[in-house]
Amino acid sequence: MRIGFDVSQVVYGTGVSDYTIELVSAMRITDPTNKLVLFGSTLRRTKDMRKLFPEVKSYRFPPTFLHLLWNVLHVGNIENFIGQVDVFHSSDWTQPPASCPKVTTVHDLSPMLMPDEMAGSSFRNISSVHRLRLNWVAKECQKIICVSDSTAKDFQKIFHVEDSKVEIIPEAMPTRFVITPTRDEINSLKKEFDLDDYLVAIGTIQPRKNISRLVKTFLKYQKTLHLPSKLVVIGGQGWGLSDIPIDPRIIFTGYVSDQKLAGLLKGSEAFVFPSLYEGFGLPVLIAFYHQIPVITSNTSSLPEVAGRAAILVDPKSEISIAEGIVDALKNRRRLVAEGTKQLSKFSWDSTARKTLSLYSQIC
Repeated sequence: MRIGFDVSQVVYGTGVSDYTIELVSAMRITDPTNKLVLFGSTLRRTKDMRKLFPEVKSYRFPPTFLHLLWNVLHVGNIENFIGQVDVFHSSDWTQPPASCPKVTTVHDLSPMLMPDEMAGSSFRNISSVHRLRLNWVAKECQKIICVSDSTAKDFQKIFHVEDSKVEIIPEAMPTRFVITPTRDEINSLKKEFDLDDYLVAIGTIQPRKNISRLVKTFLKYQKTLHLPSKLVVIGGQGWGLSDIPIDPRIIFTGYVSDQKLAGLLKGSEAFVFPSLYEGFGLPVLIAFYHQIPVITSNTSSLPEVAGRAAILVDPKSEISIAEGIVDALKNRRRLVAEGTKQLSKFSWDSTARKTLSLYSQIC
């Protein structure tokens, strides 16, 4: 098969970037008889894209131009840019018309499910872009990959597509997080951030990630429930920081390197991920890899990803989160063992094989 694939998103360092890099790389290994024809568009980061995929057919279009061309006007077949292909796998930002069968992956429906999360115009624009794109996806794609059963159900509820169009193909942990920090590296990080025993949370500060409630929960119950002495929050400031109390027991690291993230996770007592909504929940798998107990939400896709390997809590209840942390600390050995088993259920080889099989069904 000649497989067209939009890799424009690989330059952004997001979960969708990881998915694209890992899936394309795994498909090449799984079945090298296929020809992958890569399309990429970035206004300023062509060099970064070519470092990852030297053979990419790259263009310097602003994202707003392709949004107008493909999501709004919906003109300009993808074959005009990459030549004839048997199937085209589109990105999470634009949906071009094509003469060949099309596939897309739906990662996250938060712009549709939580449109009031942020009042700023930029968020409303993101929500509008995704709705326009997904309307074309629902109408024109022969197959729609959803990364979890939860995401599939949400997609079908919003866009009313038939069951036969939707396939659930989970992703896996990005290989860039396969890092083994040394004891010296962990101790150095503890010294840098003035840590002894601590919990870790990961997420940009925004309402959906529920960091504000987690911080308030920790400060309320840290002494009475004998929780670890500090909570380390890894991620960007985003919005909603003003709702979070300032306290020396709360450490905000901002963005850190993958190496530092691995070290902070490995040295922690537990990982807390009380997100209100996730399309998949990759941080849970990363925590499993680093063999620390996990506390996460009983909502959206997170129970699917966590299985029996995490303590599931009500993310809107402070006492549920606090008691979940206590439970995880008491059951560390069991949760770590279960986490290793659960992690083994997700692999990029499996994702690639199922995706290639899907292409074959519609070509």
